[in-house]
Amino acid sequence: MKKIVVYSPDSNICLSMFMYLQSDYNVTTTTDITVLSAMTKCVDFDLLIMDAQPSNNVETFCKEMKEEHPDIPVILTYVYHDNYKAFDLNIRKYISSVFYKPFDLYEVSKYMTSLLM
Repeated sequence: MKKIVVYSPDSNICLSMFMYLQSDYNVTTTTDITVLSAMTKCVDFDLLIMDAQPSNNVETFCKEMKEEHPDIPVILTYVYHDNYKAFDLNIRKYISSVFYKPFDLYEVSKYMTSLLM
């Protein structure tokens, strides 16, 4: 079974993603980006889903993730705002895809399946 790590500072999103994905994947969640950083260094996983508002910390994390695990896809979700244009352009170098909220969970799931084949 493929392993997915879900990060969101919102525990409700972590729980929702866990409940939605648990029948098809081994899902681990965290609400702490420091814990996420430690997990990505020592846990074997196949996909990372990050629900995070744009920030320097998120961009730095994604850049390091790409350097350390270039074959592990990263999906980022957040609420888009025009103020995030520069961030959006920069972050795409390090991740597989962005889904803007509100997103269609079915579409995200289809995309995840294609990444994990």
